[in-house]
Amino acid sequence: MVKEIGSVENGGARVGVIILTYNRLSLLKITLCKVLAQTHRPHEILVVDNYSTDGTKEYLETLDTITTIYLEENTGPAGGFFEGVKYFAENSSVDFVWMMDDDFFPFDSCLEILVKNTNRDTVVFPFVREKDFASRRQPGWWGVLVPMPIINHVGYPRKDLFFWSEDTEFLQARIEQKFKYPLKWISSAKGVHFTKRETNYRQPWRYYYEIRNSTYSRLFIKERTALRMYKIVRSWVKLFGSIIVKENNKFEKMKFFLLGSYHGLTKQLGKTVEPKTGKIIKKK
Repeated sequence: MVKEIGSVENGGARVGVIILTYNRLSLLKITLCKVLAQTHRPHEILVVDNYSTDGTKEYLETLDTITTIYLEENTGPAGGFFEGVKYFAENSSVDFVWMMDDDFFPFDSCLEILVKNTNRDTVVFPFVREKDFASRRQPGWWGVLVPMPIINHVGYPRKDLFFWSEDTEFLQARIEQKFKYPLKWISSAKGVHFTKRETNYRQPWRYYYEIRNSTYSRLFIKERTALRMYKIVRSWVKLFGSIIVKENNKFEKMKFFLLGSYHGLTKQLGKTVEPKTGKIIKKK
């Protein structure tokens, strides 16, 4: 059932918002406030809860203007956004989907400006400032606005990537490079990505998915060229060198680095390492 949030403005564009959350209730509350305060009122706000255990579900059940999907396990960003996009594609009549993690805080005019600068054939994304004042000028799960006709053409995000580079595959490799839809950076639309990355922020399991998915993507999704092969080797050297020089828990991270490299080369995708615990999931 579609839940109306408010009147549709700015040319009547109907926007469905997807917010993916996992165990960050304090951030989710801020993101919801920012989305509800948009000058272009969303048609529907969907929160996809990736099996949170911090009271997120209990909080969301007190809100009667928010649509929710509660997943039965942590499916990673790939699985969460797959379910969100699928919901709007199959259960709604929105013109666009606006996608974000629970740590993206859009300025109140962000959506209005994005809507005014797009059409049914163009993906737009905002200027994003990091918590440490660095900036992002590439599309990702921080306020990207995708027209539904494009989604209907290219499909949904890939669940089997689970974590890392699933947004790059969907937005850049598939939408832009394979199907030739333009991706447009709108500098006047702004937001803040609140999570700060520091040395040693990657837990060992993160290295596994980062190297696995980047290796798989460069070998089997993107065009194979000498430059791609060079980038694979460069990414291996960069990550391995980072472990040796900068990181703690070096042995455990090197183990996951090597396992991820092997699985990327042999196309072993899906949720194969449990986040947080780092346990390898045995396939049935």
